[in-house]
Amino acid sequence: MFRLRCLLLPVAVVIASMNSPPSRAETVIDEWQSIKAPPPPQLQSVTLDPKTTALLLVDIVRQTCNTERRPRCIAAVPKIQKLLAEARAKGVYVIYALFPSPSPATFPDPKISDYIPELAPQGNEPVVTAFVDKFILRDKDTGLQKLLTEHGIKTLVPVGVASHNGVLFTSVSAALRGFSVVVPVDGMAGNNAYEDQAADYILTSSIVYKVTPTSIGMINFAN
Repeated sequence: MFRLRCLLLPVAVVIASMNSPPSRAETVIDEWQSIKAPPPPQLQSVTLDPKTTALLLVDIVRQTCNTERRPRCIAAVPKIQKLLAEARAKGVYVIYALFPSPSPATFPDPKISDYIPELAPQGNEPVVTAFVDKFILRDKDTGLQKLLTEHGIKTLVPVGVASHNGVLFTSVSAALRGFSVVVPVDGMAGNNAYEDQAADYILTSSIVYKVTPTSIGMINFAN
């Protein structure tokens, strides 16, 4: 009998452990205070073909990019300006994006003339208007897909604000449409570092679409 009890004891322990409540928290509510950020994505150097690459500037207007509302955007402007100059010099297709006002009565629609002067459009550089996904506005096509397709674009490089809105949603939408997407993480700005970090993680952690994280200094355009 003693031997039988010794044999059955481990089995009882296993069964009890299977029926006991898990020791780890099961929802984000339980874990909220202890969550740690994952390792940052590895940034990659890229060499892009200027003939098949488009640079998309997202919502970098004075209403959203200023020292009071979003100083992180102001800090990113010199780097974006450098990338824009290099892109234009190489003949990269440059596109601008704006967002419509959510409440026109109190907040007029931003205009292309509201763009930060250092990043203002030149010549006939096109403009599309949408909320966070620059391909779609109220279930209607904004024309961005057509612009990219007509110019033989295969790679999209989005920069601007906000990291967790315009840049994030447009990048995902572009990737799901079959474009290669290269995101310079120092060329986008949210309201705080957490929003930038969250956008970086979401963009680079999916197995459904592919987005390449990089920095502005790691982007080169082929001759």
